[in-house]
Amino acid sequence: MTLTPTGSVPTAVESPRLLEPLKNVQTMVRETTVLSCQISAGEPASDVHWYRSGKICKMFREITDDAKYEMSRKGDTLSLIIAVSEATDSAIYRCEVVNKIGKVRTECRLHVRRTSSSLYISCLSASIYTVCQKTSTFLLLK
Repeated sequence: MTLTPTGSVPTAVESPRLLEPLKNVQTMVRETTVLSCQISAGEPASDVHWYRSGKICKMFREITDDAKYEMSRKGDTLSLIIAVSEATDSAIYRCEVVNKIGKVRTECRLHVRRTSSSLYISCLSASIYTVCQKTSTFLLLK
């Protein structure tokens, strides 16, 4: 056993370790969305950071706690909660845990759909049809 200069017993040092990665999520607008992963924090204490990339600008920007986003940490489970999902929330999200020894990160893709039935256009018998979302009827486009 080695003692530190102050006479105390040193603690083990360990970098954060990924236990379960983030998973890709599909959700609907106006739904609460939870992105979760499990990361062992390691020693010494770790800092948790959440990031999101934009559709146009692929750079990641750090997310801060506000009315839209809530970050939670219960044991090894880290979660990012989006209170009311919007289509513009569709992006790649990253959770990163950092301490003095090292860091670990995991990413997932969030896809927020506007409606449960998607609007589609198909080509049938050389005519183009589309579905009217309000009435679920086919319309012939000329």
